[in-house]
Amino acid sequence: MNLLKSFKTTTGLEPGKAHIYEKIFPLPFNDYIILETQSIDPNKNYCFWSRIIELIKPILAEKNINIIHFIDDKRYHFDDVYIDGSVLLAQKTYLLNHAKLFCGASKIYSLICSEYGIKQCYLKYDYYLDNVSEQENVIDSDFKRKNFVNPTPSTINNIRPEEIAKKIIKMLFNYEPEFDNTISIGRVYATQSIEIIPDNVFNIKSDGKNEMVIRMDYLFSEENLDKQLDLLAGSVVTNKPINKNILARHKRKIKKLYYKIEKDSNADFVDLLESLGIEFELITSLPEEELNKEKIKYMDFKKINRLNILDLKFLDGLDKSKVYFKSNKIVVKSGKTFCSRWHAKAAISSENVRNSKSEVPPYIDESFKEEADYFYFLTKEQI
Repeated sequence: MNLLKSFKTTTGLEPGKAHIYEKIFPLPFNDYIILETQSIDPNKNYCFWSRIIELIKPILAEKNINIIHFIDDKRYHFDDVYIDGSVLLAQKTYLLNHAKLFCGASKIYSLICSEYGIKQCYLKYDYYLDNVSEQENVIDSDFKRKNFVNPTPSTINNIRPEEIAKKIIKMLFNYEPEFDNTISIGRVYATQSIEIIPDNVFNIKSDGKNEMVIRMDYLFSEENLDKQLDLLAGSVVTNKPINKNILARHKRKIKKLYYKIEKDSNADFVDLLESLGIEFELITSLPEEELNKEKIKYMDFKKINRLNILDLKFLDGLDKSKVYFKSNKIVVKSGKTFCSRWHAKAAISSENVRNSKSEVPPYIDESFKEEADYFYFLTKEQI
């Protein structure tokens, strides 16, 4: 129910037509929609906008419709117009009044759209107050979607991004497209990285966007590590102590060393890292019972951080033949690129990892679960 209608019902008074002062905000185009893609309020900060824009932008482009982002302070990598907190509300009102559609969780923007009759897709996150929009314009977030994992405590992220994308297209063009459905997005999927399995030496040029990681825990070769660090700087993950001379020679090239604690680990290696002044973290995937036997060795050092191993139960009940994942992590082995360690083992390479739709292994082992936090899982199944 519109707030003014709610006011009328509650008080018996007849409110007049609202008037909001507008101030022109010039644009280089005429047709656009507005998305509220970032908020400092975590309760209304929806986190799947990248997926929504990926789906709707090609459709909008065919009609020469642009996207304007209403944000507080965080800009994304999209080549769009951004309106931040420094822009006056009167200017935002002008933009809303001339938009083809608004989508977001702001009550004030939604109320403005209601008064001007602007189409909107309101993401409802607050159930203490009545809606600021008619119910057909609202997507409720107070229930969990089938086989969809919300990675945050905020209920607004219960909404599947494809649900919003379909709503936007339906309201603009009166048809509902079919999209593959998001199942889960790993917590570190947004981080781009290149992981090198040191079975050889690779001359990879960093563009500054990728975290370079040498995985000595996948294949332990001190000779190749030594040569690799001559070529590039990066982080190192190892489950075994590394020769002191190699570490001393390349300590300025090692951004951080992750020491993976396993059974019968060597605590003297941590003493060595501290003596050399190499920044390090202690990580593990050991079960609690086995980890407790190792913890006592590291009481004087840093906390041991447990790797987030996904159980992948969100795949239960789905047609696995229709499930795939995207990876922002590129695994390099034998001069080829792979989307995961499992794919590297199975020799299933990809020349363009980040744009590939990669199959889920027929048998999901612990190493794949350990990697799964880097992946974006989707299904072609309509759920």
